[in-house]
Amino acid sequence: MNKLKEVISSFWVKYRGVSQEDISIIEGVLTHKLPDDVKSFWHWSNGGCGKFKNIYIDFWPLEDIPSLNSLSEGYSIKHYLGNVFIAFGSDGGPICFLLDYREPECVKVCSVNFGDLDIEEVKEVAPSFIAFMEMALDGSLDDEQL
Repeated sequence: MNKLKEVISSFWVKYRGVSQEDISIIEGVLTHKLPDDVKSFWHWSNGGCGKFKNIYIDFWPLEDIPSLNSLSEGYSIKHYLGNVFIAFGSDGGPICFLLDYREPECVKVCSVNFGDLDIEEVKEVAPSFIAFMEMALDGSLDDEQL
């Protein structure tokens, strides 16, 4: 993860990272613990955005994630997709990025269109957050896959 942060730091719009204590507080509100690679990233940059080779990525600030996922506020992710997903950002357009907890021992990154928040429309994108970021970096992740 450190190498990835170093490589993207030249184009990533980085925000002041959150403390481990703040991460723990937010995890207490969420339905699941965040994967270590996600925590490491938000500790470095609390959300942020950047244009990779073939995709734009916009991650939400950690403190906004619970309300944007709630049953009745924000995007109502829990209402439409249940408690097995946590939305954490977008492509700056219609695509929402999700952490998929259907297999809690292997949290994957998925995508879904904000206009069609149907569990049948969720697409697996990467086997982990770090893999998702590496795919964005090497150009193998693009809007066509989402």
